[in-house]
Amino acid sequence: MKKNNKGFTLIELLVVVAIIGILAAVGTVAYNGYTAGAKKASAKSNHATVVKYIAAEDQKCNIGETKAMSTELTCSGRTGADVIVAAKEALKDFKNPYDPDSAAVRSSSAYAAKADMGFVNMEATGNVLTITTCFQNDCATVDGEAPTVVNTVEVAE
Repeated sequence: MKKNNKGFTLIELLVVVAIIGILAAVGTVAYNGYTAGAKKASAKSNHATVVKYIAAEDQKCNIGETKAMSTELTCSGRTGADVIVAAKEALKDFKNPYDPDSAAVRSSSAYAAKADMGFVNMEATGNVLTITTCFQNDCATVDGEAPTVVNTVEVAE
């Protein structure tokens, strides 16, 4: 009687499991790199959008509108601090890509820890707004390059 062996040997199964493990490890590393890049791009996009929004809304005041920023800002007698308060309220739905439970726009200028990544920080000195966003673990200068984006917007009186 002839014995008919069907199926895989133990060695063949172990080789397949090892290959699947290697592919999973490589895929996980690639996915983590992809998500890190997406978060960085999202933080930079949030920053650019906030800068453009503030400049555009300030321009509404310059052409004679009485209110701007979804009626949060009264145009007459506005200061940089007024613009920050109105912008925070108008942009409260922006989410921080590094901490989705937090609003992305805030009125703080200090970066103290990794937890500060992704926030769009606004600070007023008179009528000049400084808008800063950090997008790396350490917000200090690294290898001659600061991991932040900084813009200034001057608010007309």
